[in-house]
Amino acid sequence: MNLVNKISVWFIAIILLVTPVSMYISYTSIKKRLDNVEIERLKTVNNYVINQIKKGETPANSTQGLPISINVLNGKNLPAEPEIIHTCLEDNGVSKNECKIQINSFANIDNKIYKISSYTYITATKEIMGGMLIALFWKLLLITAIVFITARILSKFILKPFHHAIDGLQKFSIQKKERLELLPTSTKEFKKLNEFLKTMTDKALEEYASVKEFSENASHEVQTPLAIIQSKIELLAETEINENQAILLTDIQNSIDKLSRINRSLILLTKLNNNEFLTNKELKFCTVEKEALCAYHDHLALKNITLNRNSEKNVYVKIHPTLAEILLSNLLSNAIRHNLEGGKIEINLTKSYFQISNTGLPPDVPTNELFKRFKKSNQSQESIGLGLSIVKQICEVNNFLVQYDFADGWHSITVYFDHKEINKPYILHKSEENNLEFESVEQIVNFAE
Repeated sequence: MNLVNKISVWFIAIILLVTPVSMYISYTSIKKRLDNVEIERLKTVNNYVINQIKKGETPANSTQGLPISINVLNGKNLPAEPEIIHTCLEDNGVSKNECKIQINSFANIDNKIYKISSYTYITATKEIMGGMLIALFWKLLLITAIVFITARILSKFILKPFHHAIDGLQKFSIQKKERLELLPTSTKEFKKLNEFLKTMTDKALEEYASVKEFSENASHEVQTPLAIIQSKIELLAETEINENQAILLTDIQNSIDKLSRINRSLILLTKLNNNEFLTNKELKFCTVEKEALCAYHDHLALKNITLNRNSEKNVYVKIHPTLAEILLSNLLSNAIRHNLEGGKIEINLTKSYFQISNTGLPPDVPTNELFKRFKKSNQSQESIGLGLSIVKQICEVNNFLVQYDFADGWHSITVYFDHKEINKPYILHKSEENNLEFESVEQIVNFAE
């Protein structure tokens, strides 16, 4: 429920709570006022008749349109106040829509006690209440309609800065390096909101620029000494060295290569966190997959790995081309690196998911922890522990879901393009009809072409 509707409902709820109380007060006041007016009128008529008797005049049967009755009492005690009698009984000849009010006044004239009575009819309580309820119904209906109509009209003017701020935040992107522009407003609360949003977005732009500059500088500054060290090692390798020195130089070279990969991976993760690879275009994913398989055919041949592939045609996925290549490259290299000598790899690609499975030893850590940075199994010391972290980050950026499973000696990583397909059993570990199985380098190259 939006803000305007909540305010409208809250306002109407207050009216519904206050109205019964105000109606009861109004009813009590009106009823009392009507009764008092008639009572005072009857008392005045009775006093007029008493004055006539005192003057020796003969009173008429009615005065001021009100019936009068005069009786002489035998008692000697004179009541101090007039007697007021309310009667609302149908069997007394009173209409169900009216009530009878009778006033009995007493006077001592010439040692005789006179009882002068007059009466009149007023509207019954039910009729007054019924009229008030009908008026209340139409009043509430009118108020409800006016509140909902005027609230929407006013929201276009009063809440316009708020809606503009929300739209601006939705379109705001730190990659565009454009400051947030907000509408001026005279509302105090919206002024504070605009000031806060401006401060936070400007700070985000400055921090993003600072982090980006730092990552770029760090990447450049780290790569430069690494390149120098590598060139020095190559020069040293060309000199006369013994076997032990050659082994040390090889270890140093491997460490430099690993450090370089870590540096590039961390820079990539930073760019992914900053959403620098957003795209609205769909990529033909099956084509990128073929190219990735072609790039890794030498690695497959070196470990004598059999590749079994089942892929649909014309699979389009909304993902940046660079991220698609990195995603497939990391998954393929991971499946090869952690595979057994003479093992197998199975690839399944549909419009809903991409799955790669490989044979291998059981993981030393829970599979859900392998997506964390620098978290790796002890199966391969060459791994830097960032490959699956990058895979997970790419999936999060593109709103994919990635899942790691191990069962019956098979490691399976599934990337779901559609979250609705997550509960379907996609894990396959044997060749099916129309599957393509490659056992040589030439078959992979010919297939990719």
